[in-house]
Amino acid sequence: MLTAQQISAMVEENRQEALAFFTQCVRTPSVTGDEAAMGEVLRGFLAQQGFAPQVVEKQPGRPNIVAEWKGEKPGPRFVWNGHMDVFPPVKGKPGLYGPWAGKLADGCLYGRGSVDMKGGVCAAIMATALLKRMGFSPAGSVLMTWVSDEENTGELGTKYLLEQGLIQGDFGIDPEPTRGRVLVSHCGGLNVKVTYRSPSGHSSIPHPDGVDALEKTVNAAAALMQLGRRVSHFDEELGAWSKLSVTMVESGNTVNMYPSEGHLVIDRRLVPGETLEECHSQIRQVLDELRASHPQQDYSYEYEVLGEYPCLVVDEAAPIVRMCLEAYREVTGRETSVYRRGGASDASDIVEKAGLPMPNFGAGDDLKECTHENEKMPVEDYLTFIKVYMCLMVKALS
Repeated sequence: MLTAQQISAMVEENRQEALAFFTQCVRTPSVTGDEAAMGEVLRGFLAQQGFAPQVVEKQPGRPNIVAEWKGEKPGPRFVWNGHMDVFPPVKGKPGLYGPWAGKLADGCLYGRGSVDMKGGVCAAIMATALLKRMGFSPAGSVLMTWVSDEENTGELGTKYLLEQGLIQGDFGIDPEPTRGRVLVSHCGGLNVKVTYRSPSGHSSIPHPDGVDALEKTVNAAAALMQLGRRVSHFDEELGAWSKLSVTMVESGNTVNMYPSEGHLVIDRRLVPGETLEECHSQIRQVLDELRASHPQQDYSYEYEVLGEYPCLVVDEAAPIVRMCLEAYREVTGRETSVYRRGGASDASDIVEKAGLPMPNFGAGDDLKECTHENEKMPVEDYLTFIKVYMCLMVKALS
């Protein structure tokens, strides 16, 4: 079995290639909704390494890159999942070098997405490619899934691949930034749009129904805000809030007409122990009670789910968690730990729908750097995680 020392030597020998690949990816803009160029970079690199990647799209121009490396012996399937899309640059704040600079300075690679999460994606791809070059043959296989649309809850990315049965396996890693720790739990969330309708009419005379769409929307927003106060609580272990907020209210298009439509948007954050089904039920109950309390008026509503993701819950005793801790220790000589936080990742959908344990585990600061105009990944952390991922796959698939 390959040793950590052999793996480390291989990464150091290919240091410049690893940095060049990472730099190319950071220099390729891939704001959510515009991932095509980044998808082509990954597809081309994986093809060069002999992985026969496929491009899978639910919507044209929104690619998901899927490739599987099969070994000569039967065994489990290890799944990589990470996203290509990044937050847009901070308006009016280009940072020290610009959002797509891919600039090496002060021991770091600067650029949008370097931490969230092109560093993790590139480290995982390099780790897989270098193991293949070293002659390692997995007992089982390695499935790589690099997706679009994660920052928009993944309807066109991970969720679509799951619907198509293209993400299945025994265990895996989402290489999101975790400061070298193993993330076993994070928040979930959902966004819902509620629409009320009514006849329009001139505001110089009473409304024909006695209440227009705007008033219905305002009353519903007030009732939902009361629900938000009831369900809001802080989860000490996770360090995050369970919370419901009405974040948008919209109605009307002229000053002297009753609006015919009113819309509100709800942002609901979940902590482990809460389910998406329960949260939808709470919201609908409030809206249904409002409708029942106004029998003379039509408080019918339309309920549109804009996006949702469950909480991530991975058993600390799962073998993949133990192997992450061991691989990190063998490569770095230091201990790391499991932890929990707020935020979200596509791993929670994979855990829930494919039934495989998938913690987040990667380099980079998951709290301070991700949306900062000077987002940067320490080069040595990136290279270290190529080694850690190689060691992890050897442990899992030997």
